[in-house]
Amino acid sequence: MTLGQAMSSEYGPEPVGYRVAAARKMAGLTQHQLAERAHVSHSLVSQVERGTRPASPSFVTSVARALHIAPAHLHGMSVDEVVDQPSAESASIAELRVALDAYDDPRPEGRPLALEVISERLSGVDVELWAERMVAAATTLAPLLHHLYPLSKDSEAARAVLHDAYRMAASISGQLGQYDLAALASERHIGLAESTGDPLRVAVSAWHRSSRHLQHGDHRAGLRLLDRARGQLDATPAGRAMNVQLGLRSAVLAARAGDIREADGWASEARSIVDEFAPPERPYCNIDASSINTVVHWCALPVEQYDAAEAIRRGASAHVADRQRPERVGRHHIDQARAWTLHGNREKALDHLQAARQTSPWRTRRHPQVRETVRTLAATDRRRDDSLARFARWAGIRM
Repeated sequence: MTLGQAMSSEYGPEPVGYRVAAARKMAGLTQHQLAERAHVSHSLVSQVERGTRPASPSFVTSVARALHIAPAHLHGMSVDEVVDQPSAESASIAELRVALDAYDDPRPEGRPLALEVISERLSGVDVELWAERMVAAATTLAPLLHHLYPLSKDSEAARAVLHDAYRMAASISGQLGQYDLAALASERHIGLAESTGDPLRVAVSAWHRSSRHLQHGDHRAGLRLLDRARGQLDATPAGRAMNVQLGLRSAVLAARAGDIREADGWASEARSIVDEFAPPERPYCNIDASSINTVVHWCALPVEQYDAAEAIRRGASAHVADRQRPERVGRHHIDQARAWTLHGNREKALDHLQAARQTSPWRTRRHPQVRETVRTLAATDRRRDDSLARFARWAGIRM
C-alpha cells in the first residue's frame, strides 16, 4: 500500500500530494517537468507528493495551472466530506437557492417589508455570519431577498441593500460548500455595484472578485484589479477602511506571487492607515478594517513562502485575541499550525489546531489547510497519536 492509499483509507479522501502525483502522471510529466512548468522547486513537488510537506495555496494554484485543472480538484473537497451533515443545513440552502433564482419572480410572504425593516434584519444576518451561525443566517436571508427584489427596481437605496444581501448570500453559500451558489451570488453583487449610487461598493465588489484570482493563481491580474479599485476610494472613513481591506488582499496576492517584500509593503500600509486614522472596522458586510486583521495577515504572509521561522517569529510577537472576530483568530491559529508543521514541531502545531477549533469551530472544520496540516502531521510521524486521531474525527476526516 502506498502512502497515499494509507492516508486515504485512514484520513478520508486523498491528500493534495496524492492528487498532484496522480494528475501529473495522467499528464505524462515527471516531477522535474511539473516543477519547471509550475515555477516551483523539484524538492517541493517531491515532498508534497510524499506528504512530508503541506501544500500551500500558492503551490496548489501554480500546479493546477501547470496541469490545466481546477485547484478544487487537487483539494478534493466537497460538502459530502463533512460527516453528519445536519438536515437544517440542506433545508436552508434549498431556500436560499430558490430565493436567488426568484429575482424576476419574487414571492414575498406576508405584508411587504419596508426597506428600513429589511436593512435592520440584514444587520442581524451579518451578526449571525460573524458568529459562524450559517444556517440561521441563510434561513433569515432567503425571505428577505423576495422582499428586496421589487424595491430594487426603482431605488438606488434598495439596490445598495440588495448588494449587501447578495454578498451575504455569497459568503453563506461558500461557507456551506455550495460553490456554484456562491459564484452566482458573487456575480450578482459585482454586476449590481455600479447601480447602487455608492462608488465604494464598486471597490467592495472588486475585493470579492479578487478571490477568484487567488483561487486560480492569477495573482498579478488580481493586483491590477485592486489597483483599479483604489481609484474608487476617497478620504472618508469608509474609504480608508476599504483601502485597508484592499491592501490586505493585495498583500496575500503578492505573497502568493512570490514577492514577500511587496506583500509586507501592502500589509504595512494597511496597518499604518489603521493606526493613524482608526477607520470604521466594518463599514460594509464582510469588510474588516480592524487592527487584529492587519496583524493576522502580517503573521501569515511568510507561510505562503514556506518561511516557517519568520511566521513563528511574527506570531510570537503578536497578541491575537478578539471574541468579536472568531474567524480571524481561528485563521491565525490555522496559519501558525502550518508554520509549526513546517518547522517540525507537531506538538505546537496540534496546540494551534486545537486553539483554532475552540475559537472558530465552523471554519476550522471545513478549512482545506487544516486538512492538509493534519495529513502532513500524520505522514511525517509514524507514531500513533490519539490526539491527532481525535482531531481528525472531529474535523470530519474519516478514520
